[in-house]
Amino acid sequence: MAGIGENLSALILAGGLSRRMGQDKAWLELGGLPLVEHLARRILPLADELIFSTNRPDRFESLLQRLPIPALLVADQSPDIGPLAGIESGLSRASHDLLLVLAVDMPFVQLGLLSYMAGLAADFQAVVPKLFDPRSAALTAEPLHAFYRRSCLTSISARLEAGQRRVVSFLADVRTRWVLTEEVARFDPGFLSFHNLNTPLDWEIAVRHFEPN
Repeated sequence: MAGIGENLSALILAGGLSRRMGQDKAWLELGGLPLVEHLARRILPLADELIFSTNRPDRFESLLQRLPIPALLVADQSPDIGPLAGIESGLSRASHDLLLVLAVDMPFVQLGLLSYMAGLAADFQAVVPKLFDPRSAALTAEPLHAFYRRSCLTSISARLEAGQRRVVSFLADVRTRWVLTEEVARFDPGFLSFHNLNTPLDWEIAVRHFEPN
């Protein structure tokens, strides 16, 4: 991948149950494309390989054929546990040491920010935003918009075996570079990258404000 000196795999976590949305949000259309394909194509300039984490693979086969770079499906090695299991599976199958992890419901990720974060990964096992949340007046990690190296696998697997499902649980075990609010704001002043689409209202707002690149 240009700009960071190493090849990059990208994992899109598309295995959630979408309970609050009421339907599988990965296949809702944004800008004329299913959300999962919209996100995949948005990050094509950065990725050498795309991986989709899903336990419902039937709808993905045609998507894999439409994409211009190698793409594959992975199922959770530990189903029904949550996104940490999806990250474990993605790291296990990725062709490259560095893996970009994104939740499928983050359609407005910013390539400049992702490139900056990837460039920080040379000396770290994980690169994760930690943003100030004015509602709680505290810093909040964004582990589903992050980079992880294959060497994180041991810690992730150990946490899952211990019954610890929180995505951030293993970050204390590895060399983590936190990307703080002021750094993120240089590339994404509106923090659009972290707008999740969880409910029908979120979706309506996204469609209303969507501007294709």
